[in-house]
Amino acid sequence: MLPLAADEIEVVPFLLDTDDSVSLSEAESWLSPGEQERAAAFRFPVHRDRYIRGRGMVRKVLSEHTGEAPGSFGFSLGERGKPYLQEGELHFNLSHSEEYAVFAVSKLPSVGIDIERFDRKVDVPGLSKRCFRPSETERIERMTGEEKIRAFFWTWTAKEARMKATGEGFGLEPKKIEISFGEEHPEDCLHPIDPKVYLNAVSLPGWQVACTLAATHPFRVRLRSLP
Repeated sequence: MLPLAADEIEVVPFLLDTDDSVSLSEAESWLSPGEQERAAAFRFPVHRDRYIRGRGMVRKVLSEHTGEAPGSFGFSLGERGKPYLQEGELHFNLSHSEEYAVFAVSKLPSVGIDIERFDRKVDVPGLSKRCFRPSETERIERMTGEEKIRAFFWTWTAKEARMKATGEGFGLEPKKIEISFGEEHPEDCLHPIDPKVYLNAVSLPGWQVACTLAATHPFRVRLRSLP
């Protein structure tokens, strides 16, 4: 079994379009009946396969940390839809952007992670005005080109990681969250202050993505090697 310190969050990056981290057939064999039903409901095979590999990696990493069989885990949903283990001390969160995925696992009770590709096509000015605080919008408006796009996605992933950490999701409007930044990366969640949420920008060398990790307790990051 892989040990985890009490204040540690392990981040596992993996690709959803290859068998490098987990084979599609193996992942599919571990799914619960409910997961199999959801997989079958996807219209396009690429989305179906990504869902299966994502769920398979959740089960594989949890198995590595507990010694339990990957197909043995039971999951439930919190009040706002965040999945959690029915038994055991581990907490987790999964995020993906097209073929890129990250999985966070910890003994800390409230963990959230979000990843976004920098080349995702979005209305940066429009979404910034609808979802960001004035201080965040003004910061982005001072930038141009690639710098502006990167700033938008670092802001977005910080807000979404914050929403996922507490299980509030979009029940907590993004505009109610205020993020402070260092030179480029998010450093702190200024609002809301209850509960206090801590942030850490996760560097994934070679991947053109923003990725932010959040938790309601101070934490250290343990990053697995990128595939």
